[in-house]
Amino acid sequence: MPSFIVDIAVPVSVPKTFHYLAPEELKSSLAVGSRVLVPFGSRRVTGTVVGFPSRSDQEGLKIIIEVLGDPLSTDLIKLARWMADYYLHPLGLCIETMVPAALGTAKVKKKKSLALLSGDHDVKAIKGPKQAELLLLLCGRQLIPWEELEGFSPATIKALCDKGMAEIVEKAAEEAAGSGEFIADRPPTLMPEQEEAVRTIGASAAAGAFDVFLLHGVTGSGKTEVYLHCIARLAGSGKGAIVLVPEIALTPQLLGRFRKRFGNRVAVLHSGLTDRERADEYRRISAGLVDVAIGARSAVFAPFPSLGLVVVDEEHENSYKQDEGLRYHARDVAVMRAKFQDAVCVLGSATPSLESFYNARAGKYRYLPITNRVDHRPMPEVEIIDVKGLPRVSVYSPDLISAVQQRLDKKEQTLLLLNRRGFSSVLICGDCGKVIQCPSCSVSLTFHKSERRLKCHYCDFHMPPPATCPVCGGINLKPLGTGTQKVEEEISALFPGAAVARMDSDNTRGRDSHDRLLGRVDRGEIDILLGTQMIAKGHDFPAVTLVGAVDADVGLNLPDFRSAEKTFQLITQAAGRAGRGAIAGEVIIQTMNPGHYALRHSMTHDYEGFYREEIVYRSELGYPPVRRIIKIEVKSSQEKIAAAAAVTARDRIRHLLKGKEAALLGPAPSPIAKVRGKHRFQMLLLSPKRETLRMLALEARKAVEEKYGRKVQVIVDVDPVNLM
Repeated sequence: MPSFIVDIAVPVSVPKTFHYLAPEELKSSLAVGSRVLVPFGSRRVTGTVVGFPSRSDQEGLKIIIEVLGDPLSTDLIKLARWMADYYLHPLGLCIETMVPAALGTAKVKKKKSLALLSGDHDVKAIKGPKQAELLLLLCGRQLIPWEELEGFSPATIKALCDKGMAEIVEKAAEEAAGSGEFIADRPPTLMPEQEEAVRTIGASAAAGAFDVFLLHGVTGSGKTEVYLHCIARLAGSGKGAIVLVPEIALTPQLLGRFRKRFGNRVAVLHSGLTDRERADEYRRISAGLVDVAIGARSAVFAPFPSLGLVVVDEEHENSYKQDEGLRYHARDVAVMRAKFQDAVCVLGSATPSLESFYNARAGKYRYLPITNRVDHRPMPEVEIIDVKGLPRVSVYSPDLISAVQQRLDKKEQTLLLLNRRGFSSVLICGDCGKVIQCPSCSVSLTFHKSERRLKCHYCDFHMPPPATCPVCGGINLKPLGTGTQKVEEEISALFPGAAVARMDSDNTRGRDSHDRLLGRVDRGEIDILLGTQMIAKGHDFPAVTLVGAVDADVGLNLPDFRSAEKTFQLITQAAGRAGRGAIAGEVIIQTMNPGHYALRHSMTHDYEGFYREEIVYRSELGYPPVRRIIKIEVKSSQEKIAAAAAVTARDRIRHLLKGKEAALLGPAPSPIAKVRGKHRFQMLLLSPKRETLRMLALEARKAVEEKYGRKVQVIVDVDPVNLM
């Protein structure tokens, strides 16, 4: 039987593609991007066609089993190839990251409806009252979803169908989803700086030319309204828009605003959906039934046939960086997505990443500032309180307690920020000083009082608190440190009449839990909302007039060159939640290091002042954005083997460093030296040249794999964000 060769990317940890044979009759149904079912070893896997070579040097070629639906566009294949090259990751696994798990395998979900058939229908001529009622409804709506027909018997429905007045239809869920009605809101009048941003971005989008903008607007300056206006200009042009948000928690609030403007032509993509729901939304986008897709990191892969705009809201957020598997940064992928499809990319933030601001200063990105809040509302007043001299009776200063009480008296809302989960950081023996640690990770277990559990926030190990010390047998076990659960308990005791709620990853895991909690805040049912960094990310709470940072020093002393930047961003963003309504806001920052430049500049909302000081430090040490960086992590279940493998990688790099403009830091044990039973060593490669880093990282990985095989895992993290 005549056949031809097909090059297929398979989702396996091998940095190559595989050749298969396809019968000649499939030639017309196969193209680059086609999804296919193929045999691989003893399994069947879904692969993606990436080429049609004329010959193959691979032996024993197997035959494609089946051609599946939902092909990928050539633009997305091009993006996948770029990611594979840039992030040094197998192409098949890059493609797997891009598409919903159910795509190509799940059957298309059908939605059943009753439809009115064309013709003259005289309702008065219908004898049966229920038939007449149903026909009247149909004449008004043309199509009624099956679940809305509960008041009508199957006999009534059949009678209308038999008379040739109606028919039962089944449409793909994605088609049916666009048929609903919505009440549009009236866009507000833009401020001059907003208008200028919309005009500039809109002109580039209309020209169909690739461009990148850094929209640097202070908190409460109406960046979202800029996005909405720019997308409205695209609507009807056949070009779609992607809007990325850093957290699933932000999606419902933003989705509501977008649906008021664009109705059901809005899709949502994030990890909180089921595989089937993601596949359905993916198909709606691919079918051209959607104008804008909103979601977290993975929404950057929304399959718009034609793309006009990609927005990365709160572009500085670390959550855009994937920490496992394909370690891509959605912000950087968004820029490349726009480039490959001749679209415009907008990076928005009140506290841009140093990388993005550096690129704007260098002319690589176009800079659009918005320096005023909407309606010229004032920025909140910020007070820094030095807690070193205060008695350690409580984690709250008298000033903070007094400010919270004032808000309660005025029926206003308060946000309290503490970027540490749980009840206490450690459980320690008061007799011998033993800290209860995770058996699989080199970290202490966090005490969660409400569940009476000790938990590891790295491997999810948990256990009940021991009755006695495992070292000395003492019973004097004490929780030390403060987490969000403890803050919730203490705040409830301090203000017994207040409605207190907590927002962290421990109590917002359920479906729609974020949305329900934020809805309670919006409705004024909560007086004090406390939580981790989740509460600082882009939320708009008009009634919040006070923000308190309980312990601003949490992240300042971490072994991370970005610690000051992350602290400045977190505090400034949290402060920005205050005073977004008609009443001016106030911010209280509790710290033991009031002179630190990150806190000093956050006090005056002075991003450029912070940047000037931080970039001097980065330049002196050669850290990003001045130079590029790759982290190489070596891990093994045996500490000695992990250490030896790290030395092997180091030696290979040192051998190749001669004459190269590059530096090697390490290897050294990772700050958290053991996670999930694996001992970890890491080193950092720094260079202004990407190709140099790429070569060194590949050679280091190759050296370790050749010597240690599967005893050791080597992880290459390009542009790392997490150095812990």
